[in-house]
Amino acid sequence: MAAEPVTVALAAGAVGGLLGVLLGRYAGRRALHRSPPSLQQSADPANAQPPHPLHEPEIGQRLEMALEATGAAVWDADLVAGTCWWSDTFPRMLGYRTRPAMPPDFWERRLHAEDRERVLAHIASHLAGETPAYAYSYRLRHEGGGWVWIAAKGRAFRDESGRAVRYAGIMTDITEARRQEERLRASEERLLKIMEAAPIAVNVTTRDGRWLFCNAQSARLMGRDRAALMRTPVADLYADPADRDELIARFDREGAFRNAEIRFRRLDGSVVWVLSSWNSIELDGESALLTWLYDITDRKAAESAMIEAREEAERALADLREAQESLIQAETMASLGQLVAGVAHEINTPIGIGLTAASHIGEQAQILRERFTGNALRRSEFLEFLDGLSESSRLLMANIDRAASLVQSFKQVAVDQSSGDRRVFELGSYIHELLFSLRPRLKRTNLKVVVECDDDLTMDSFPGALGQVLTNLVINAIVHAYGDCDRVADRVAEKPIGTIRITAQADGADRVRIDFIDDGAGIAPEHLSKVFDPFFTTKRGQGGSGLGLHIVFNTVTGPLGGTVTVQSWPGQGTRFTIQLPREAPAMQPATATEPALN
Repeated sequence: MAAEPVTVALAAGAVGGLLGVLLGRYAGRRALHRSPPSLQQSADPANAQPPHPLHEPEIGQRLEMALEATGAAVWDADLVAGTCWWSDTFPRMLGYRTRPAMPPDFWERRLHAEDRERVLAHIASHLAGETPAYAYSYRLRHEGGGWVWIAAKGRAFRDESGRAVRYAGIMTDITEARRQEERLRASEERLLKIMEAAPIAVNVTTRDGRWLFCNAQSARLMGRDRAALMRTPVADLYADPADRDELIARFDREGAFRNAEIRFRRLDGSVVWVLSSWNSIELDGESALLTWLYDITDRKAAESAMIEAREEAERALADLREAQESLIQAETMASLGQLVAGVAHEINTPIGIGLTAASHIGEQAQILRERFTGNALRRSEFLEFLDGLSESSRLLMANIDRAASLVQSFKQVAVDQSSGDRRVFELGSYIHELLFSLRPRLKRTNLKVVVECDDDLTMDSFPGALGQVLTNLVINAIVHAYGDCDRVADRVAEKPIGTIRITAQADGADRVRIDFIDDGAGIAPEHLSKVFDPFFTTKRGQGGSGLGLHIVFNTVTGPLGGTVTVQSWPGQGTRFTIQLPREAPAMQPATATEPALN
């Protein structure tokens, strides 16, 4: 049986105080009327006082008014006569519209079976003199069905021997209060169940670190059983006790806050990360701190792993870029080396012819000297020597000029590619010089190269970078578009196996468009999106490094400040379109744009 609600007890006590006085006076007057004359009159007639006039109607009216105002009911039981008087408010409390017959057992017959033994024992104990007064609650059957909760309070009146001769009391309907109490208790139970089942730790602590409440998740979070946790000072749970002082200072400064990342240390020494949210609450009349803790240990571990992985990836990327730069430099130097080898081979022919001509002149001069010394020189021999000398001189001069041109072309291209200096140059002339330096490589292919460019088209840019781009495109076409020109029969027949066309034209006032077109094998659609990727090649193991077109993309979008796109039709050829500013940017962009593919 639940105890009487505090509010109801206070109300009943206040009403009981008032009605107790009235009942006492009322019952006392009735007892005085029935007491023997010797008890009503003084033993000393001289000291006898006139009896105080009774105003029972006035007292009864006041009692009825008090009962009506409070909704309470009173009773007065005569234990000697075995009768009981009830106020009219009692049957109305039980749902009667008119007062019914109320025999002595009227009250007991309506008593709830579960309350009977307890209540009757309580009354018997008081009537036996074991308690000075009594107060209890119980249920009575309502006339309309159901039960009415009653809070009763009263006391017994005794004769000279201490025997209880009557008892009186007051009853208050507390049904609604009990319902509210049950609803509140059910609500509290639901709230407690929710908090116990919540995945978030809920704690109530004092500012000085005492525990007032914690749910099951708090114990699991801290790695302790609840009893041990409640005995542990709150500050001792923090990985850094100073964190709690900072949180309290923040709470004093900002009020309620959410999602502060804090570390706690478990009993086994492991650290748990939580999101801590704070607010204030009053619990049992005591101001306290309400905190919610959400476990983010897994998230922090994942963040740490992600940071470590990112740092590792950045280190790997830095290493890759360094290796890539080394490979690109090696590729550039390899291209320059091929250029040197090709030019050296090309120069060897005119120099050899010149050397042969010079040797022939020397031999003929020696023969002429011997005949002249021996007086055997004829006029015809001298004239023949002069004709041979003239022809040899012509051959010598022509081949020396050719070698000088090759050296000059090689020097300009090599200096441009190795130094990377910026200068103003004629685009068409530079393309021709570059192709002239590539003649040794192109001569072995039977490829036809056509250049279409306006003679007056000039650029203020980096010719070495542009030369590297065009060189890589030519080599890429030879290797991939024409299969390194391995059709021997065509080479033997000196039949052109394909045509490379390089067109350059102004694209507006400040831009240049260069189209590099071949009629070779083309690029497979599944490979088209990868041609500018580093190390991508379809000639792996056949001399392909996969860096040629990657260098093209980086150079065009980097120092040249332009864009490059590619279109291809399998079996029909490929077109690379390069758009460049006529005046290159002063600095290389920090991030190159992605290659455009069509």
